[in-house]
Amino acid sequence: MRPYEAERLVHQAAARILGGMPKGFVQREDGTITVFATVVFVLMIGVGGIAIDLMRYEAQRTQLQYTLDRAVLAAAALDQEKPAQDVVQNYFETAGLGNYRLRVTVDEGINARRVTASAEMEMNTMFMRLFGQRVLSSPAAGAAEERIPNIEVSLVLDISGSMDGTRMTNLQPAARDFVTSMLASNTNDIGQQFVSISVIPYNGHVNVGTTLSSVYALTGEHNYSRCSRFDWNDFTVSGLNPAVPIQRMAHFDIESTTWSDPIVRPRCPRDDTGAIIPWSNSEADMHQLINSLTPQGSTAIDAGMRWAVALLDPLARPALNGLTSNGTVHADFTDRPAAYADPNTIKVVVMMTDGENTAQYDVNPSFRSGPSPFWRDPDDGDFSVFYSQWNMYWQEDAKLWRSFPDGGGNNNAVRLDYADLWNHIPAAEVREDLFNSDAWAGSNSWRRSAVEAMGAQYDFWDIVDEYVWDDEADRRLREICNVARTNDIIVFSIAFQAPARGQAVMRHCATTDAHYYEVQSADISDAFTSIARTINQLRLVQ
Repeated sequence: MRPYEAERLVHQAAARILGGMPKGFVQREDGTITVFATVVFVLMIGVGGIAIDLMRYEAQRTQLQYTLDRAVLAAAALDQEKPAQDVVQNYFETAGLGNYRLRVTVDEGINARRVTASAEMEMNTMFMRLFGQRVLSSPAAGAAEERIPNIEVSLVLDISGSMDGTRMTNLQPAARDFVTSMLASNTNDIGQQFVSISVIPYNGHVNVGTTLSSVYALTGEHNYSRCSRFDWNDFTVSGLNPAVPIQRMAHFDIESTTWSDPIVRPRCPRDDTGAIIPWSNSEADMHQLINSLTPQGSTAIDAGMRWAVALLDPLARPALNGLTSNGTVHADFTDRPAAYADPNTIKVVVMMTDGENTAQYDVNPSFRSGPSPFWRDPDDGDFSVFYSQWNMYWQEDAKLWRSFPDGGGNNNAVRLDYADLWNHIPAAEVREDLFNSDAWAGSNSWRRSAVEAMGAQYDFWDIVDEYVWDDEADRRLREICNVARTNDIIVFSIAFQAPARGQAVMRHCATTDAHYYEVQSADISDAFTSIARTINQLRLVQ
């Protein structure tokens, strides 16, 4: 009942009281003040009583609405196994509410459940009954929906050397639990795989791996490994065209200071160690990768984020469909990544680091591919260097100048392409071991200036290209994060015991401050749990 109706009842009651008095009594003027005071008193009691009833009514209505809201939220959960009617009734019983009328309707789909409910309770009045209003009805209504739209996730994990020890020990279970939580809405039924996850480990580079490189073109200098190298323009766009070759990073070793053949510390692994798992719904495969992560190398957060956005971009659809056609990726993910404007798809990047961007290295473009002056005997690995001005070869193992390379007498010697050269000798050892003083000792001393001049061309810093500085890497990371924001990709970032510069750039990348997590030690598990809960959160819609 509304307040103006209560006022009307008071006026009607006063009229009835006055109307019931004898006419003579009403016309007499003596005792007028007493009558007036009595009427006012009655009105005060009535108004006060109505206020009490209204307060009781509002308290009951508030409790009813609060209980109904909580009940429909619980009933709408996709993992709720009890009938919605029973769930709502249980909430009412727990709240101590009775004598209510309840109506519950459920609208369910493959990936959504909406529960709408209305309830009404009657309250016996204490004072309003004196004026003819014996009962007040408290209404409540609400609706809740849990909808699991198609969710596309890129999980970007730091595996640089600083992650060694307890940091990796803490990251691995947190990342596994995140994967498990995100995949919970998937079922074994066809047509009910809603969540796809790409796991992108990174250190000083990203290992594209055999699976993704089968549908993404890489340049063909070599086939020893499959790490990608990006330039500035690659960070200004959201997608990477699978048909346009991505620059393959050279297969080389810049750490070893002793000769090893083949190299033992390549920048990019030869196999799928730490390689991307694209568009997966396999908990087992992703857990296995996470368990196998081994910290080493420097930090290129920008490279990890570059791939994270690319695998969410619709331009990657031909690559994904290529993997669905051979059974590598689940058929339910056909035609993903969805368009950015698709209302039934959420695109998410979860990116973590414990450090900050460092410089990135590759082989200088002039030494990336093409014929070199170095020859190798595949039988014993002996090297020779060809000097065109004399049409002579310096055989390093034999310490002799000859008109043919070591092994050439048996037609075994092979001229190495630069891309192959770096698989057989560390960058730091070329000048040291192939242009040494033995080549101009004794009667060959006249060759010294030519040998030294040629050797100078293979100084370590002539071979190695520091193509990205740390501050440039930050700029590239900010740029691709801006691209993600423009396309409404939700970015969660985790600074895991990271230094100030790493924290700053990770905060910039997060969609909002609420999407940024700065954590210590085991708190990283709480961060991943919070992110998973946010992505899967339940919404009260009415």
